[in-house]
Amino acid sequence: MHEQLWTMSFVIFLAAVLLNALQAVLALVMRKADRGADSAGWLRWMRGAGNVLIALGMVGLTATIIAEWRAIGYPPFSNVPESMLWMAWGFCAVYFVSRIFVGFTGMELGASLGAVGILAVSTLFAQGAHPLMPALQSKWLVFHVFTCMVSYGAFFAAFCTAILWLAIWRQRESQKVLDVLAYQLMAFGFLALTVGIISGSVWAKQAWGRYWGWDPKETWSLITWFVYGIYLHFRMAGSQFGVKRENLPRLNAIFAIAGFVFVAFTYFGVSYLLVSLHSYATN
Repeated sequence: MHEQLWTMSFVIFLAAVLLNALQAVLALVMRKADRGADSAGWLRWMRGAGNVLIALGMVGLTATIIAEWRAIGYPPFSNVPESMLWMAWGFCAVYFVSRIFVGFTGMELGASLGAVGILAVSTLFAQGAHPLMPALQSKWLVFHVFTCMVSYGAFFAAFCTAILWLAIWRQRESQKVLDVLAYQLMAFGFLALTVGIISGSVWAKQAWGRYWGWDPKETWSLITWFVYGIYLHFRMAGSQFGVKRENLPRLNAIFAIAGFVFVAFTYFGVSYLLVSLHSYATN
């Protein structure tokens, strides 16, 4: 059942990508042809339809998670493909919350592309449910992994926003909107990651008898936390370090991209390249 729901969600997100890409191309063509007013109605309709498709894809992800949860009898968090369902869900949730406050044209394309990208990457890993290890049989499982996946979704959204910022670097007003959005996404991701690390420490105390053991996953999570924490503080006090205010947006975009490298290594690299107590995530 959940395989069919996953496929349906992927197809919907793919349709959203195509529709939003077409809308972006038409908007650019109409703008250059100076026919913005004539095409405004169609573009608004296509933009709204794109958001509806993303929402339907998110509903599909929710149904997939619920169906898999019921089928295997425990929260689908035990391996990479399962956790990436939650990351895609968190990414979409972050997008819709951001969409309430920011009406920037092009976000729909970034959101649909991001969701498709996450789901596509999840297919590269072994599928199928596995029995939960004793360490995972805890009430902290949902809370800890959920907050971490939401934080990763926010960091990925900041990454996509930074890419969009670099793509339109000539448009100053649009730059301002995207710069603030990327910064706020990183701030939210930092907060969610903080909660995830704290809840993980409490869970580790129950599972292994200690709050912190410098396991590679713990260590790299802390490194990622410091990377984003240092930057967020630097952003607020950048002028004190001799950084010109006009250079902060470009630095913000570059950091959002570079910072996500640490997120990706924490999520994938540690599990597959290092020996860790969290290696069960690769099953």
